[in-house]
Amino acid sequence: MAEPYQTYQPKPIVTAKGLIFLALIVGSLILGGLAALVNPLYLILGVVGLVVIFLMVKYDYFGLLVYLLVFLMRPGETYTFLAKVRIELILGACLAFLALIKNKYRYGHFTIPDNKLNLDMLLILGAMCLSFSLSSCKDCTINAIQELLKLAIFFLLIILTIDTRKKLEIFIWAFLLINAKLTFDINWGFYHGQAVYNQGLERATGGNSAMDNFNGIAITMNTMIPFAYYLFFYYREYWQKILMLGCLILFSWTLIITGSRGGLLGFLGILGIIWLQSKRKLALGLFFIVFMAAGWTMLGASSKARYETIFDKNLDESSENRVLAWEDGLEMAIIRPVTGVGAGAFAWARVERFGRYLNPHNMYIQVLAELGFIGAFIYFMFVIDIFRFNFRLLKSVPSRGSPLALLRPLSRAIIASCGSLLITGIFAHSAYRYTWYFVAALTVIAMQFVREMKAVEESSSAGNLAVSASGIDSGSKVNG
Repeated sequence: MAEPYQTYQPKPIVTAKGLIFLALIVGSLILGGLAALVNPLYLILGVVGLVVIFLMVKYDYFGLLVYLLVFLMRPGETYTFLAKVRIELILGACLAFLALIKNKYRYGHFTIPDNKLNLDMLLILGAMCLSFSLSSCKDCTINAIQELLKLAIFFLLIILTIDTRKKLEIFIWAFLLINAKLTFDINWGFYHGQAVYNQGLERATGGNSAMDNFNGIAITMNTMIPFAYYLFFYYREYWQKILMLGCLILFSWTLIITGSRGGLLGFLGILGIIWLQSKRKLALGLFFIVFMAAGWTMLGASSKARYETIFDKNLDESSENRVLAWEDGLEMAIIRPVTGVGAGAFAWARVERFGRYLNPHNMYIQVLAELGFIGAFIYFMFVIDIFRFNFRLLKSVPSRGSPLALLRPLSRAIIASCGSLLITGIFAHSAYRYTWYFVAALTVIAMQFVREMKAVEESSSAGNLAVSASGIDSGSKVNG
């Protein structure tokens, strides 16, 4: 029997695999030639940079994580050439633009999670722009607007990119671990000659503009502690618990070595909020009493003397200057009740009117004086909405067994962190601090997850009812 005729199919001369190998060979030759002319380290960084750019363009979530790293590490403050190009603002704007384009391509139209906090962000930005009209320092207000615009871009990136529970969890871990690295660096500097002697004791300093002084570091630690605390009890795996416990100890100790009195009050506020949210109030209250007593005995004499001044009726020079700044701030708010003296322009406006240069060191005075009464109303509605939505989340999400169980410790942590910011805000001008807008974005995501879960449950219930009704109808026909 004759064999079937087989057509001859020639092999392609050029294949995709061959092109890849050829590109690698040519690229290696080019890099090898350049290595003789340029520092090889720059070539390696260039290649890594190109790979990172490619991954950011292709995977928007990877871009978000890179931006989180850049935002917290702030390389522009270490490398001046990056500061000139405003790396954080430019990178964030490019990533947000890509995220919007992908969002339009994916859904056919722009789809952003619907939440009042989105409007709050726009209104705050609008209030800052309005304050520019009568600002006492135009450049200061422009810088403040640019910083908030950067935060608004970060806010938009988060709510557009994080669309699954896993992405949210990884993002929170990245946030905590990057801050833990920065905190470790602060401790390393403190114990290796970088401590600063100020107001009778050695105090931790360093870091970047997010944690640029004693009070800034203390505020950051207070916002981190609740996340580490609640996630420690949420996770079941030992390695996760160990990491969260390590972060909790690191953040708490760093708070102590700042010597910040406002930071200590914020920490006590966190303990109070945790106690109020606990079901075991008696046991937890006793534990906190023992914990604080033991912690007090571990403090040095200079630290004890510093913290004891909190209860001193006689104000020291630092406290007197702050009270005077508050009084001046209230007067400036009354003088310009609509626009304020300009976002970020408090110190300059104070010099103009009173001849004294000092920032408000009070979030409430800062907002009133810089944004006026209308801006203050908008801002504090934003803060109220953060609390309101997170308390609503606690009622909506089961503690265990739900795919969204992570949202409970997240909401508790946000409530405690923002509570500490309200307390430390009595002693610090932290209205434009990134933490507010970061947790607002996480709140928007959490609310969207709950909304989607309820929609699925309602759809499932409607389907079950339809099946039941169909079964009953069929049974009726048979019986008939």
